[in-house]
Amino acid sequence: MNNQTFKKIHPVILFVLLTCITTVFSQNNAYIIDTTYLKCEYKTNYYTDTLAMENGIWMNDEFILQVGTNTSKYFSKLTDAYERVKADSKAWKVYQEQQKLERENAKTRGGMLETAVLARYGTLVVYNNYPQAKRTIHDAVFFDYYIFEDDNLPQQWTMVPDSVKNILGYKCRKAVCSYRGRDYEAWYALDLPVNAGPWKFSGLPGLIMSIQDTKGHYTFEISGLENTREPIEYIEYGARKYARTDRITFLRTNAKASNIGWVRYLEANSPQKKESDFIPVSGGARYNFLERDF
Repeated sequence: MNNQTFKKIHPVILFVLLTCITTVFSQNNAYIIDTTYLKCEYKTNYYTDTLAMENGIWMNDEFILQVGTNTSKYFSKLTDAYERVKADSKAWKVYQEQQKLERENAKTRGGMLETAVLARYGTLVVYNNYPQAKRTIHDAVFFDYYIFEDDNLPQQWTMVPDSVKNILGYKCRKAVCSYRGRDYEAWYALDLPVNAGPWKFSGLPGLIMSIQDTKGHYTFEISGLENTREPIEYIEYGARKYARTDRITFLRTNAKASNIGWVRYLEANSPQKKESDFIPVSGGARYNFLERDF
C-alpha cells in the first residue's frame, strides 16, 4: 500500500502537541481504545443553508479518520489540535506567541497567514464500533456539547457496474445508497480492503475514498492516507460540559436552534428562563441537515 503525504500542522504547533500530551490526558477524560493501522484525511464541505442554496455559505473542514482493528474515529483535525493545546496553559502560551509572530510576518505578505489558526471548527466526533456494535457520537448545538449513541449498521449499497475513477492513484468503483433521508454516490478502492469511510459510512469492500449526496449539499473527499500506528483515543475534552442525550433529540434540538439563531437559543436556554418563556418560531428548520429522519 503506497503512502500519501499529509499536509502538516505548523512545526511549532506540532512540537507543542507532542510536549503537552501528558497534561492533556490529565486534564481531559482520555484513554486509548485501539491502535491505528491506517490514517486518512478527508476534506469535508457543506452548505450552511441547503434549503436556499443561493443564500448558503460553502463551509469546509479537514477531518481525520483513524482506522484500527476494532474501532475507528472520525474527527476535525484543527479542532482536536486546538482542544489539546488549550488544555495546557504553557502550551497555549507558546502557541499564542507563535501566532503573534505569524501575524507580524503576515503583514509583509499582504496579511496572508501561512498556517491554519487553531480554533473550534467542526465539533463532530464519531467513534465507530465503540462500544461494540454501537457508535458514540460527540457533537454540539452552538456552545452546548452532547454525547449520544447510535447504531453501527452499514448502509445498504448497490454497486454500479462498469464505473471506474482514479483517486490518489487507486482505481475506485462506484456504489450508491439511501441513508436517513439522503441519496449518496460513493467511490471505494478495492485495493484498500478496509470496511470504513468518513462520517458514519461503511459496508463496502474497500475504503470509501469519496462520497457526496446527490444534491451536492455534503461532500467528503479523501486528501491523504498513510500506514501508521498511533493510539486511537476516546476523549471528553475538559473545557467542555457534556450532556447525555439520544440521536433524535439531538437532531431536533439542533434544528430548533438553527431556526431561531444562536442569540435566541442562548436566551431560551439560560438558567433564568422557563419553558413558558420560549417563543417558538413558525416554520421548519432553516437548515437541511445531513440526517433528515427526525
